[in-house]
Amino acid sequence: MEFNHDFENYSMPEARLKNNKKSLGKMVKRYRRKMFLSFVVVALVAALIGGAAGAGIMKYADMGKTQIVNRYLPLSSDNNNFSLITNIVKTVSPSVVGIDTYTNGYEAYGNSYVQEGSGSGIIIDSQGHIVTNNHVVDGASKITVNLSDGRKFTAQLVGKDSRTDLAVLKINATNLTPAKLGDSSKLEVGELAVAIGNPLGDSFAGTATAGIISGLNRNLQSDYGPVNLIQTDAAINPGNSGGPLVNSIGEVIGITSIKLTSTGSSSTQDPFGLFQSQGVPLEGMGFAIPINEAKPIIDDLIKNGYVERPVMGVSVQQITKQLARQYNIPVGLYIVQVQQGSGADAAGLQAGDIITAVDGTNVTTFNQLENILNKHNIGDVISVTVWRNGQTLTVNVKLSGSNGQ
Repeated sequence: MEFNHDFENYSMPEARLKNNKKSLGKMVKRYRRKMFLSFVVVALVAALIGGAAGAGIMKYADMGKTQIVNRYLPLSSDNNNFSLITNIVKTVSPSVVGIDTYTNGYEAYGNSYVQEGSGSGIIIDSQGHIVTNNHVVDGASKITVNLSDGRKFTAQLVGKDSRTDLAVLKINATNLTPAKLGDSSKLEVGELAVAIGNPLGDSFAGTATAGIISGLNRNLQSDYGPVNLIQTDAAINPGNSGGPLVNSIGEVIGITSIKLTSTGSSSTQDPFGLFQSQGVPLEGMGFAIPINEAKPIIDDLIKNGYVERPVMGVSVQQITKQLARQYNIPVGLYIVQVQQGSGADAAGLQAGDIITAVDGTNVTTFNQLENILNKHNIGDVISVTVWRNGQTLTVNVKLSGSNGQ
């Protein structure tokens, strides 16, 4: 019993020691685990910092322009990324003008009034030619151009083209800074796009917004036929119309024309009337006329005051399937009038003929006819198939110039 008693007395401290050792071991393990986790956290933070240094810093405190600008800047090691858009704006802004328009009108009781409007434009040469949108200056009795240096000039309308929504003005001024025109055929979706203009008039002159090229070759339908446009998410507001859309090296690659905010409502900036049948709220959908397509129009406007296009010399009306069934005639384009002395007149086409095909391609709408004609030059000869009093015949028509019509 004494032995057992002594053994019990002896074993108690040993058990406590073992327990202490276990507790100490657990403490060490917990400490090591905390140290390891701390090390992992530090390593992850260091990795994130290193990644940020290589990918460009994002300022989350400002979810507006700063984030958008930084997201689309190219990577470089010279830390000049944040000055890229600043340099673009400094380069292009002297070529951007504000345009104020004044239109005379009369109220219901005969009282006269003057309606004012505003837009933007681009200086394209040292002779004072300025390109803008047709809808900016259409119907204006007086046009004033405001330069970035504060000078103001009365502008002359050189020419306009409603089909492409382009117009050219001219001012008598010196020391002008023409914009550098780029090549819109080289654009890629996702590259930087900067819009510069005067949203809401002179109070916000020289406003710059940045985004990307959101889409290319947007073949949209207008009252005058299909229009090919550049899509961008750079903010475009009323008054930006006619201003430049520029690339990362400050070249004009488009002329802003349409801002789509909420289709089917009065807030839609939609001069072409492209989206009136829709009723979907939209954001960040702006459109610009590609500069490569604008150049020949601008040249024609400067040279002639209008755009010369190939025409047949007929006025037509579309015959729908319903009308065709009702009157037992073919679907096509009913010739309402033939212009005297035109190619159609020389070919023997008559009022009452129904055009069913051109160059072997069936045509049922005016837009289809326009698409075919636009692929030809003035002086080209096309084959036209018509239905006349139950008979089908094909004639050759020489295309003439539109003379601005």
